[in-house]
This record gives sequence, structure tokens and C-alpha cells, in this order.
Amino acid sequence: MNDTRAMASGNWRDIFTGRLGLYNLLLNLGTALFAINQFVVSTIMPTVVADLGGVRYYAWTFALFAVGAIIGAASSGSARDAFGDRGAFVGASALITIGLAGAALANDMLVLVFWRLIQGLGGGAIASQAYGLIAAMFPENLRGRVLSLLSTVWGVATLLGPGFGGIFAEYGNWRGAFAWLVPLGLITIGLAWRYVPGSDAHGKLSRLPYVRLALLASSVLLLSLTSQVDAIWVRAALIGGSLVFAVLAFRRDARAERAMFPRQVVSLASEVGAAYWMMLLFSIVVTFSNVYAPLYLQRLHDISPLTAGYLCAIPSFTWTFTAIAVATLQGAKQTVAISIGVALIFLGAIGLALTVVPGPVWAITLSMSVLGFGVGAMNNPTIQRTIQAVPEAEKHIAGTSVQTMRTLGISFGAAASGLIAVSAGLVADDVSRELMARAMSWVYNVNVAFGLLTLLTLFPFLAGYRRRMAMRD
Repeated sequence: MNDTRAMASGNWRDIFTGRLGLYNLLLNLGTALFAINQFVVSTIMPTVVADLGGVRYYAWTFALFAVGAIIGAASSGSARDAFGDRGAFVGASALITIGLAGAALANDMLVLVFWRLIQGLGGGAIASQAYGLIAAMFPENLRGRVLSLLSTVWGVATLLGPGFGGIFAEYGNWRGAFAWLVPLGLITIGLAWRYVPGSDAHGKLSRLPYVRLALLASSVLLLSLTSQVDAIWVRAALIGGSLVFAVLAFRRDARAERAMFPRQVVSLASEVGAAYWMMLLFSIVVTFSNVYAPLYLQRLHDISPLTAGYLCAIPSFTWTFTAIAVATLQGAKQTVAISIGVALIFLGAIGLALTVVPGPVWAITLSMSVLGFGVGAMNNPTIQRTIQAVPEAEKHIAGTSVQTMRTLGISFGAAASGLIAVSAGLVADDVSRELMARAMSWVYNVNVAFGLLTLLTLFPFLAGYRRRMAMRD
């Protein structure tokens, strides 16, 4: 491997030929497996509900997948220490492949939710380990090119995923969408076993933050359970327990020797804390906007599964386009991009709340686009500002922990949207259009509140940035 790295000249051709080409293929296949799976599921879920029932658990398929991704990503470093690069990547690939096969055979919605959790564990580990393997398998002068290709995979998944899932959904064969991804998983396992270099391993998962991960997972699970009970006091107790577990998780992390997040992560008065709150909240807004979108587009606006899938992919297209446009901005221009982005997220949430039931579909599409433009404008600049703001000793965890916070926002958003939908009447599989409209109105009106909270976090974030710049001057 070292000889191969030394021979690389730094040209694009290097990452497509020889052993480096095989490494590149492997990492992109693993990332594609994770990325396509996310977009496929969004498209097929209304068909799954029509077949299996269990609309009360609709949002669980997203919430538990996100919980699994958090645990998988957070565990990847410990897994690599314990089993080496090859063993960890093969194990992660095997987990998501087994999860796909299990989902294809599921005969009950709760069984499907379980396999979605397994998919998330494997997918989160693959996504995290892929970045670590770039440093291990590629010379420094090629890493930027490989990273850009991994980013492109997500764009390709945005294009292919809805269509792939939509084809199966059109014919009512949602199982095929999972089953036809299994061969891709098997190929990834084979390539990883053959080509990922071995490394030292001690065989023990001793450095895994078990308690903190368990607390975060329990927090999401308790919030998800609120959609399965009807008594107000039980729901209140579950929400309270969810908040307690989340607070305990972050407090333990602040005292931990190997923290998952920067120390100021929950301090809204600091630039770093405000940035993390902003990431959490906008992820909740995006999740509220996306979870039920294929369902209401099909049932309220008579859109086909394939068309609904591509409409739901529009925010990802606009997100990607805008992210490229703002990639080189610095200083005051970066501040403007973040501010406009957060404002657009709020406006997109308002637009969806106004159009989700009455339409027309073009107005829903426009609101989705505005939301995507907003996320694309503020996401990467906010991450850059966060990395700049943390102390030098914490910079190594800032980038990955921002992604963890966003994934946590996705899981909380899915759980909370499920609670709102069920509370508003989305409990029967054959729910009427009137009840569907009522449930969606509640979901998207509550989403406006989260959009407003996202906007409000902008002010302490910008104030913290101004203080940091004043201290530097």
C-alpha cells in the first residue's frame, strides 16, 4: 500500500487506475449503498404502509435509522481499533447488507423498523470509516479528489434513489427496492475483504462511549414511543424522560476524557453552541418537511410514487447547487450566506405549511426548493465557522460531531413529526383524506415553529462571531 501511495503523481487518472482505483471504487460503492438507501426508503414508504399497515410507525423507519447511523458513526473509531481497517469496514458493510435483506423479508412494520435500525448502524459506520480510509489508503495529493468524488456520490444518489424506489413502488413491489441493493452490499463486502489493507487491532471495543450513546438512543426512543400511546400524561412523561436522557448524555460528554462534542456544544450564548443548536434545529425542520412528503403527495394530490419521489428530491438538488455556489465565500460574504440561508429555511417552512393541503403542487415544489436553497447556503459555511471557533484541541472532533448533531436532529425530527401526526389523527391505515389533511396541517404548522427557532439561533451565533473577531483584532 505504501508503495502504491508513493507512486501516485496527483492526477485524476491515479484514482481510477490500479490499486488506488480499486480503493476508490470500494469507498464509493459503500457510500452509495448508504446514500441510495436513504432516498429509496422515502419513496417506497407509502407503498409499504399500504401493504403492511402500521401507519403509526411510519416515522419510526426514519427515526430508528438515524439513531443507528449515530451509533454506527460514533462507534467506527473504536471498531477500527478493535478489528482493524479491514475487519471494521467488512463488518459495517455486512450490517447494512443484512439489514437490507431483513427489510426485504419483513412481514410487519415493527420488524421493518428493526431492520432499518440495523441498516443505520452499518451505513453510519461505512460513511464515517470511508473518510478515515481515505487518509490510510491515498496519498495527501489525491485526498481532495477522492473526497470530491464521495460528495458527488450523494448527488448521484439524489438522482437515482427516488427513481429506483419509485419503479418498485409503481408496481407495489417495495421489497424489491431493498432486495436489489443486497448484491451491491455483497460486492462491497467482497472488495473490502480483498483490498482494504490490514492494520493492528486489539479485539476489544473498550473505547466506545456506551453510556452516552445509550442515553441519546433512549432519548429518541422515548420520544418515538409518544406516538404509540393515547394518554396525555403518559405522553408528557415520555417527553420529559426524553429530555432528561438528552441532557444527561451531553453532561456526561462534557466531562468525558474522549468527548463526542466540543465542550460548549449546549451553550446557546456561545458561537459554537449556537452553531450546534442551529444544526440541530434546521435538521428537524428538514426532517419534518420530508418524512411525510411522499405520503401526502400521493394521498392528497394524487401524485404517482415515482413523481412524488423526484419532487421530494428537489431540496437535495437545490441544496447541492447552492452549496457549490457558496463554497469559496469568506468573511462578510460568508456571514450573508448563512443569514440568507437561515431566513430561507424559515420561509420554506412557512410555504409548505400554507400549501401542503390546498396545493397547488407547483407551490409545494417551490417551497421545497426554497428550503433546499436555504440549507445549501448556510450548512457548509456554518460548519467552517464552527471549526474555526472551537479551541485547537477540539478541532479534530468539530467536523464529525456537527454531522452527528445533524443526524440527531433527523432522529428527533422524525420522532416528533410522528407524534404530531398521530396526535392529529393519523392512526388508521385507511385514514380519510380529511384526517390526512388535518394531520399534515398540524405537522407542517409545528414545523414553522422549529423554523422560527432556527432563525432565532442565528442572532447569538452572529454575536459570538463578532466577539471572536473583536478579540482577534
